[in-house]
Amino acid sequence: MRSTPKNAIIWTMLLVVLSALPASAVEVFQGHPRLFFRDSTWGERSITTEQLRLRLEDSRYSAYRNRLTYSACNYALKAYLTGDTVAAEQAIAMLRTPFAFNQTTTDGERVMWAAMAFDWLYNHPSFTDEIRQEVAASLASGASYLRNQYISQGAHIFHTRMPAFVVGAAMAGLAIDGHHVSAQGHIQWADSVMTNHIFAGRELQDGTVHNSLAYGRRYTMWHTGHFMSAWYSATGQDKWAQIRADHGDWAWREALFMMYARGPDSLFVRYGDNYRRTSERFTFRAIGERAFAYDEPIGKNYLHYIFETQAAQNDNRVVEEGNAYNVFLWWDADDRGYSFRGLPGRAMFSQQGTGMVLWRSGWDEGETHIFFKCGNYFGDHGHFDQGHLEVFRHKPLLIESGYYDSFGGSHRMNYYRTSMAHNTIRAKSASAPTYLGQQRMFSNQSEATLESYLADPVNETGNLIDYRDNGTWCYAAGEFASAYNASLMDKVVRELVWIGERYLVVVDNVKMDGTAYLPSVMWHYSARPTLEPGRFTVSDGGGKAVVTVLAPADAAIDTVPAYKLGSQSYPPPNPLPKYGTGRVEVSATVSSSDGYTFIEVIEVVDDSVATSEPVLETDPQSGAISIVLPQGTLVLAGEPDARTEVSFTPSQPQLRGDYDGDGVLGTGDLLEFVKLSIMRKSSPELDFNLDGRVSVSDILDLLIYIRYGG
Repeated sequence: MRSTPKNAIIWTMLLVVLSALPASAVEVFQGHPRLFFRDSTWGERSITTEQLRLRLEDSRYSAYRNRLTYSACNYALKAYLTGDTVAAEQAIAMLRTPFAFNQTTTDGERVMWAAMAFDWLYNHPSFTDEIRQEVAASLASGASYLRNQYISQGAHIFHTRMPAFVVGAAMAGLAIDGHHVSAQGHIQWADSVMTNHIFAGRELQDGTVHNSLAYGRRYTMWHTGHFMSAWYSATGQDKWAQIRADHGDWAWREALFMMYARGPDSLFVRYGDNYRRTSERFTFRAIGERAFAYDEPIGKNYLHYIFETQAAQNDNRVVEEGNAYNVFLWWDADDRGYSFRGLPGRAMFSQQGTGMVLWRSGWDEGETHIFFKCGNYFGDHGHFDQGHLEVFRHKPLLIESGYYDSFGGSHRMNYYRTSMAHNTIRAKSASAPTYLGQQRMFSNQSEATLESYLADPVNETGNLIDYRDNGTWCYAAGEFASAYNASLMDKVVRELVWIGERYLVVVDNVKMDGTAYLPSVMWHYSARPTLEPGRFTVSDGGGKAVVTVLAPADAAIDTVPAYKLGSQSYPPPNPLPKYGTGRVEVSATVSSSDGYTFIEVIEVVDDSVATSEPVLETDPQSGAISIVLPQGTLVLAGEPDARTEVSFTPSQPQLRGDYDGDGVLGTGDLLEFVKLSIMRKSSPELDFNLDGRVSVSDILDLLIYIRYGG
């Protein structure tokens, strides 16, 4: 049954009651420091004071030592590790200053940082008993305030503020345990809410974030990770390990999601209210913390990659103000792990939650990168964008249009958050040209538990219903009719097949509720396309996407100016071309009670590469679709939401190891392999020995194969 405000209040009251019930005391290490590190080792993986002192003296960390300013915890860490009295006095002065709360996420961070400073300064001679008691009382009061904010602001488990409120209360409780009577109450409340409710939501989202990779990295991932790391050092209980063993490993999958979602231009994919797409400030601490917690060599290597590619430009691009302490905690300059470039190029996340698919041709600059989104709605920093698809090669080619200027601004409210700004489906009306036929919009910020969220059908806007990957091609299907008003769409299924890292086949199956409207497929661009009969081409930066419309045969292909919706226009304050210069609409022209099938083949290649003419063949008896490409034939059979066959038959089997394409194995193949490995070192076709990575072992195995196995 759909939730009402009354139901939301009941859920919130129940949460308050349950959180107030007596619980077993949490055993907290009684020495200081206890948050993130101790003076001696503990548990399976630990950070010690001596390790941090060595890093502080290491020249490779010098830029970040100079950044131990701005926040009380930065000053406190510097004071504890170096004995710097000036830094200690600065930290103490900041701790004695009353909190300047403003009812936002920052409130949780203020208390969190103060708790860390209290813990790290505890044994400093300038931090007297009287001052400690004063600061402990302030932290206790701050924790109580955060608990009240968590409830009074709706207790929405997917809101960016909630993890911050909880981690602030948790840190305060853990820091002042043994020094203030309220500590255990804050610790137990925070553990209950974070573990039972917020973590449940993170498990559903399976490493992704719905609120963009600005808000998600900046708040959700950081705060949940910091909670677990501080909990482990203060109590010895390893929640990281529990999540890996029993809850889908969602915390490490957050790190993987960040790697996959970072495009070849070093910018993150566009979705949600993404106010910062660069990879530096929010990524290093989230991936670093997870790489350390799980001793993940790929994460360690990626952290080095971030520091080397981003920090070399300007160190404040990597370290956000107040957060330099993270560098010393999580970055081991001596442990480079092993290359993240060995990761597969294709991944799917949160099939029953946010529904995100990321495909790439490799891990180098200029590669092809594809992003598809089809899932549910989780909160107000998300967009109404189900079925959205982005294509990148060298530059963004098919894009999300607009940008996040302000939460309540006209551009965001009327355009940017709507499905009209995305590459998805709309309905058109010949009798009402201003009718938008877009996905429904609503607000839902009061789901206190995962159970209440799942029980509310308003949140259901789409699902990934199928995903297949056979190594040389991959297939995804999403159903999102529920994203629209029930009176508009009966069925909307978008199918994607990526073949040979070159052809992206998009099949949209649409069944309208009646014949009053006609469906249209939208494609936004930042570089004006070239239109031809039955196709259009978007070209920019040396790459191009050639979109051939195979069905409907009589489809209309039109362009619409950027930000125009009907008779209105909603441009952002600074409408740069990269935010969109218009959209193509591929529309059905004849109404049908049987439904509509759009078939578009997007060939994604370099500008200099000649493109092909795909051919559509349909079996009149079975309805099976065959799409003939130069590389082979794709077959889709059965109903779109339950395909009985998805297959691709290559035109001509290729001789294994025949890199020069002459049909025989020889020295030329070795030379071509070396050439290709320099130009496209992460291309899957170069993984000759199929060990999941491209390395010198491939050329050695190829040499042996040519000599003895060919």
